[in-house]
This record gives sequence, structure tokens and C-alpha cells, in this order.
Amino acid sequence: MKKINSFGIVAFKQSSRISDVLVRILNWSDQTRVKIYFHPSLKNQSSADAPICQTENDFLLSSEAIVSLGGDGTFLSVAHMCQFSQKPVIGVNMGGLGFLTDIGQEELENSLQKIHSGDYKTISRMVLFIQLERDNKVIQTFHCLNDLYINRINTPKLTSISAWYGNDFITDFFADGIIVATPNGSTAYSLAAGGPIVEPGLKAFILTPICPHSLTERPIILSSEKNIRLIINEKNPDLLLSIDGLDSINLRNGDHITVSYGGIATNLIQLTERSYFALLRRKLNWGRQYKAGTQ
Repeated sequence: MKKINSFGIVAFKQSSRISDVLVRILNWSDQTRVKIYFHPSLKNQSSADAPICQTENDFLLSSEAIVSLGGDGTFLSVAHMCQFSQKPVIGVNMGGLGFLTDIGQEELENSLQKIHSGDYKTISRMVLFIQLERDNKVIQTFHCLNDLYINRINTPKLTSISAWYGNDFITDFFADGIIVATPNGSTAYSLAAGGPIVEPGLKAFILTPICPHSLTERPIILSSEKNIRLIINEKNPDLLLSIDGLDSINLRNGDHITVSYGGIATNLIQLTERSYFALLRRKLNWGRQYKAGTQ
């Protein structure tokens, strides 16, 4: 792969762990003479001589690849910040499970060196396009890498959401809400709501009702060749549309949400050749053996 000669470093949480990693990255840059640029959010966690960009735009223009320090939430924020361009993103896991973060803290310097040398590959992940239509007008659009969900805010009651796939009516879902996830996001909220794990290289939608009234209403996997359309049926819905847990908007009766895939993708840097199932075994403890009498 192409050598990466400049890295953009970003983290949105303040902690001593983040500060320690920033010092290590600075030392690595001094030793290797590889350029690094810190996101403006790191101003209060860095030394006075750290290469901090004045603006986010300068940061993106200066960096050939972006290093996300944090968990999957930080990684999603970085993907949105890059506006799902072709600029590759690599995640350093500073959080919990970290399905999107490929590098452990203990292998940080070695991993940066490999990427700088071109010893990596990029993998593409589909990005959804969402249109919110109200009174026959598109009032807002979004992109998402993991999922969008519609869920109740304050009112503890079921809601009614009609779902269409292309021109085919699916059903009126009576539930707490509904999730539309990409395969990349199948291990996030959708999985917690009972949805399936889907290999992330597929181009598909996972439609998962949240606590449906009917136990026979189960998650559905749909090809991305057609759009999904969701219509809010409640008079006073008290519902929130959330995109990757980052952007949100209150919904009204009659709102139409159209979900489509137009070929937009984001690039992730991957260093290892491990399979997706190896990742699942490690993150979800599949096949873990317990000795008799141990916890």
C-alpha cells in the first residue's frame, strides 16, 4: 500500500491515559521524523511544543491518515469528521470492546511504523444516506456508518412505525422503536436489541424492531439495492431519530425517513490478516474454555 507520511491524531476525551499516548506518539515522531498533527481538541492535553493545528480543516488537509484515540464512539466521530472521504482512519483502542479500533496501546509505535512503511491494507465499509422528509419537503439529510435508530424519549408507550422496502410494504411495527444498521454496525445497538451479526463486507440493511409488541416480529436482513422507508404514525410520537449516536432530531407524526446506499464508503486501515470471526472470538469470548470450579 501507499506509504503514509503524515498522521493526524485525535481524541475527544481527557485522561491521563490519552496524555501518555500523546507523549509516546511525539517521541516516535521525533525518532522517525514522520510528521504528525494534533487535532485542536488536544490543545489542553499536549505539551506547549506539540504540533497542534489551529482549525479542524487544517488538521484534515495536513494529514494523510487519521489516528483515532478512544473507543468505537470516538472512531465514529472521526469518520463523520472526515465526511466519509477516502482518507483512511485507524483506531487505537482506549475503550471497551472496540470493534472498530484495530490497534492496542501496547503495539502503538510498531503499528504506526508499519503504516508509514505501507505495510497495511484498507478495508471499505458502506455508509448509509438518510433523508428526513416532513410535509413533502426534505428538511435534513445524514450519513451513518453504524446505525440509525428511532426510539421513544419520555413517553413509556409503544409507537407505530410503518416500514417499506422499495415499493413493498413490510408491516406496521408496534414497538419501542426501530433500528436500521449496516453490517458494520450489526454488533452495536442492533445486536443488543436481538439483531443478527452480519459479516461487514456485505452490502445490506439490518432492520431490527426494539422490544416489539408481537414476539413474531423479528429482525430482517435486506439487500441494499432498494431503499427502506419508515413512516411515523403516532399523533404525538415523542420520538427521536439518532444517527450513529452523534446527530439527533425530534420526529413528528407523518415524518418519512428514507434510508439508502449510494455507494459512499469509508476506509479503515487494517494491519493484521485475522478474519472477522477471529475478531468476534476475541471481542465476544466465543469458544472460551472454563475449567471446572472456576469463574
